[in-house]
Amino acid sequence: MSRPSLTSALAWRTGELRRLADGWDEAARVIHQRATAASRAGQDTGRVWTGVAAEAAQNDARTFTAEGDAVARTLVLAAVAARDGADQLAKRQAELAAHVEKARSEGFLIGDDGSAAPETLPSALLIMLSGNDAGVAAQMLAARGTELSRQIVRALDDVGAADEDAAHDVREALESVDLVADTAMGNTDGVPWEVRIAANRTNVAQAIVDALDDGGDRRNAFYRGLLGEIDDPGGSGRRIDRKILAFDPASESLVELNGDLAVANSVAVLVPGMNTTIDGSADNTRSARQFVSATRGAVAAITYLGGPFPQDETVTGALLEAASPRFAINMAPRLVAFSRDVEATVDATGRAIPVTYVGHSYGGAILGTAEALGMTADRTLYAAAAGAGFGVDGPEDWHNRNPHVLRFSMTAPMDPIQLVQGIPGGPHGADPDEMPGVIHLATGRYDDGRPVAGPRAHTDVLSVAGSDAWRNVLAVIVGDREHIVLAG
Repeated sequence: MSRPSLTSALAWRTGELRRLADGWDEAARVIHQRATAASRAGQDTGRVWTGVAAEAAQNDARTFTAEGDAVARTLVLAAVAARDGADQLAKRQAELAAHVEKARSEGFLIGDDGSAAPETLPSALLIMLSGNDAGVAAQMLAARGTELSRQIVRALDDVGAADEDAAHDVREALESVDLVADTAMGNTDGVPWEVRIAANRTNVAQAIVDALDDGGDRRNAFYRGLLGEIDDPGGSGRRIDRKILAFDPASESLVELNGDLAVANSVAVLVPGMNTTIDGSADNTRSARQFVSATRGAVAAITYLGGPFPQDETVTGALLEAASPRFAINMAPRLVAFSRDVEATVDATGRAIPVTYVGHSYGGAILGTAEALGMTADRTLYAAAAGAGFGVDGPEDWHNRNPHVLRFSMTAPMDPIQLVQGIPGGPHGADPDEMPGVIHLATGRYDDGRPVAGPRAHTDVLSVAGSDAWRNVLAVIVGDREHIVLAG
């Protein structure tokens, strides 16, 4: 990395990168429109023109469309990289400018190489504070200059690194042309995860291309976030790509790996609850990353949206939707298949990495139904779960392929989910908090001493890091039996 001069680093206009990204997006939109028009023209021709020549023309139109969309995807990827680069450069520039302003406010002159030198001799006040010793005061001033120089030079290096990272990411995007967006490759269990992740970058880019005409569509903006870089939740300090293991908007499927399986000692798979959607899943992702960050990467956490969840924001509608087992029945077989893929991928590391599945709210019913169908897990945790699974009346109805699976549950006092838990003949099976052989966990208190209880606690047990409930979940994930607190 070459360190930029102070003049250059502060003069870079990040807005130009954003304008370039806007231009690439517009070019992608035009290319996609024309490619789509060509495809439609080919289809229309086929209705009135038949024969070898007509078939060749239709094939050419399809090829043109595929190639056009491939170029459009490349431009979208480059636009995402350029905007991300502009954001990171602007952030680093602001940090550099703040260091420079601070040094100047203390009376230092800043060189173009980032060095800070005192503009004047030590002040009378500094000499007095130095015991009326001008030599000591001069040494103190020089030491302060050295520290300020170190801060500014480091900030210059950060700007240079952000610049090189942006250039690398844009170049990589522009060189990423491939002719096929392959939904199957990105969503098929058994395909190596690095292949799935690469395929899903293409699939996400294609979804953006398909939605370019929508302009400010919220889902389109969310898709761009899936392609952007994030701060490594494992604490490396690096910016990294997101790792999408499954992406299919048509089936409401989004599965993401947070963290690095190569260094993790434990894996958690989080199955969320009612009202979860692809474009509204940021809170679930945030919860997953908290487990990764808290352990500095020792936990890798997967958010699992394997299909549509029940949706209704009204109280009455929510109860009706939550009472339906059809979402759990439909998603559970996919979770079973995914659990076997997780098992195979973890085993391929050659290390013993326990996998814990956490089913929250309606996700608990999905998890329990999957256990009944023969999923594989080392540990399962039913967090404020709607039930133990469709048709699960007792532990004998679970058929986890791991005979040594450990099962846990927790529900906070006065959590409204208790209204649907364990209803005789209910759609979601027995209450896991009352199931024999299931270890019942305490939810305890928040870090300010308040009890984890009431309606808010329904979500907080997984989302509020630092609470007793959250620490209990983490202890289960990492297998820290000493710090697992049982319900009284």
